[in-house]
Parts: sequence; C-alpha cells; structure tokens
Amino acid sequence: MEYEEGDARALVADAATGLRQRLILVSSLHPTAVTGTGSRRKSGYAPEDVPALDVRAATQPTALFQRGDVAAETTDWFDGMPGRRFRVALPPRLLLLNSNQRLHHHRRADITRVLRRAAWAASRAVPHLERAHIVGVLHPEDRQRRDPANWYPSFKACVDGLVDQGVLDDDDHTRVIGPDMRIGHVVTGSRLVLHIRELATPETPAELRK
Repeated sequence: MEYEEGDARALVADAATGLRQRLILVSSLHPTAVTGTGSRRKSGYAPEDVPALDVRAATQPTALFQRGDVAAETTDWFDGMPGRRFRVALPPRLLLLNSNQRLHHHRRADITRVLRRAAWAASRAVPHLERAHIVGVLHPEDRQRRDPANWYPSFKACVDGLVDQGVLDDDDHTRVIGPDMRIGHVVTGSRLVLHIRELATPETPAELRK
C-alpha cells in the first residue's frame, strides 16, 4: 500500500495477488485483515506480510514489468534525441478516459482524479525538469485497432499529476512538448506509460524533427 500522512486516498492492491492497483479513500481502509466474523479481508487494509507497493520502481530500469514490457524498453520513442530520459508507468487495470465516452461529469471527474493521483505517485523518482518532451504510450489489452489520440483526456490527467508532483512547474507550451500519443505492445489489463525526455533550455520545436 502506498500512503503518506495527510493524503485523502491511498494506492492499494489485492492482498493475495498484488494486482488491481487502485486509489481508495483512506477513511474506507480497515485497521485489521480480519472481519468481525473472523473472515480474512481481500482488500481495503495494509497486509502485514506483504511488502508495501513501490510505485516509484516503475521509473527504474530494474523494475518488474508486465508482459511485453522488456521488449518495450528497447523502443526508442525519441529516435535518438538527446537529453535525460525517464519512464513513468501507471498501474494496469485503471479506468481510462476516452474522448468518445459520454460520461456524467461527476464520473469523469472521479476517473480524472484517480489517474492524476496515480501519475503523481508513479513519478516520485523523477527530478524537477525545466522543460520536457513527453510521449504517452497506451498499452492496450488486445491487438484491436485504436486511435491513441482518443485517450488524450487520460494522458492530460497524467501530465497534471507530474505537475502536482513537482516534476514540472506547469504543463503549458513553454515547458512541455506533447504529450505525443502512441500505441504500445499488449499488456494484460492495459496501462498508460509516460516517456519523458528532458529538453535543453534553447531547444525549440523545430529541433524535434516533427
């Protein structure tokens, strides 16, 4: 479980499998792993025998990846461009926003909040950057054809999470190029990954070879 004092929500996963990472209200957490009738809880508590989730490991090259992620690490999304690079991988199986959806604004706000918070948690190991080029990769759960640009609302929420974390001061055009949206390899449960390249201060969009 990932939680800091004062947070309204905690990032949790199923105790038995470590899967289905999601944000839930701290007030909904249970203090023990056993119900009043003696049954073990499946989620909603911090298991003592399971190590805490380290979402920061998602940005490290030694992190454990989902199916196909090792192959993805050989993909040069920036085509040899200079600058330090960072990888921010959100947990799989999160609900994503699609521009084709027709959701109630409260539901849309809830999903946006979860994505933004998940990106905030996953980017803790990324240092502050003055400017950055961001490629957002959607790893789908199957090989159906997709238009990655339809997932812009999800990527936007993730970039806002980077700002919340202090990786970027803002996400306006003077500080951020992108997010450029791409389709990646298949991952069970699907996931979003942000590939971030630090931009030199004098670097201009013309130098991005668009």
